[in-house]
Amino acid sequence: MTTQNKITTTLKAVMLSLGMLLVFSGLAQERTDSLIINVGESKIIFLIKDKQDLNTIQNYDLNAILNELSMKLETDSSQQQTLVKEENGAKTVITDTTIVVIKTTTEQIESDENNEWEEEDKHEESEKTKRSIHYFNIELGTNNYLKKGKFPDATDEPYTVRPWGSWYVAINSVNSTYITGPLYLEWGPGVSWYNFKFQNDAMRIYDQDESVTFIEDSEYPDASFKKSKLTVAYINFSMVPTLHFGHSDANHKNRWLTLHDSKNKENFRIGAGGYVGYRIDSYSKIVFEEDGDKDKKRNHEDFHLNNFRYGLRFQLGYRDTDLFINYDLNNLFSENRGPELNAISFGIIF
Repeated sequence: MTTQNKITTTLKAVMLSLGMLLVFSGLAQERTDSLIINVGESKIIFLIKDKQDLNTIQNYDLNAILNELSMKLETDSSQQQTLVKEENGAKTVITDTTIVVIKTTTEQIESDENNEWEEEDKHEESEKTKRSIHYFNIELGTNNYLKKGKFPDATDEPYTVRPWGSWYVAINSVNSTYITGPLYLEWGPGVSWYNFKFQNDAMRIYDQDESVTFIEDSEYPDASFKKSKLTVAYINFSMVPTLHFGHSDANHKNRWLTLHDSKNKENFRIGAGGYVGYRIDSYSKIVFEEDGDKDKKRNHEDFHLNNFRYGLRFQLGYRDTDLFINYDLNNLFSENRGPELNAISFGIIF
């Protein structure tokens, strides 16, 4: 039997935790015995701590170890077995080589590999299931109101508003909470402003004792009116369950993408929920020119507006763009104090 066959018989089944010079990194401090295998003029030295280590060596395949080190046994011109290292096409004869074998059985190796995968999965799952992330957004759009399902301009009402110029603005503090699968809950407080810009620039809203009225201005008969509007500000709280659909990358192992994931640029989002709000301010404003001078008047009143608002919200998003629609289920004005109008707003989320 050749030297190579003897070595292969003694050392079977793969695992390498070895390297030249590693002996000085810790094992050198412990009491060890050595197993020396002569290969021609070369020597392979195994450091053995105890009998169990010696038994463990039988689970290693020397050929696999040497392949990992880019070394192999060759027969030289004198028919001697020689340890050779091959690197970039060049061969170097190795004389004395120290190989450190860490005490690990095949079963332990498989267990360690499984544990590594489990730890990686736990880490990814932890990253994935961070329950909530927080961010701010700004909503910009237009607003109007409906009377029995129709816009007021259909019946030429005095409070008809301009679609362009009646801006809706909101600033929101949003939490996106992971629920399960593709389902998230977007929730949090915000502040919003309705701006109802009247179609008739001379139309003014007046707060009377029993109700609100809309009358063309008579206070400034020689004025040229540029703008007339009603502004209502609310503090709100919304809750919108949202589905996120998208393709995950290899690192996420087919898990759903999250809204805050940096690789989330391709996903599609759709959500529907509700909101409640409380009125914190309201005022009317007119802008006009008189005798060549531009002037504006602002009047802070409650205008018999409902202090509370509540409604339904719909969101739709793709990549970096999200659209929204809000519809107030309650009337803008208190009962029997003004026209029965349900405010509606829609636009884009930044």
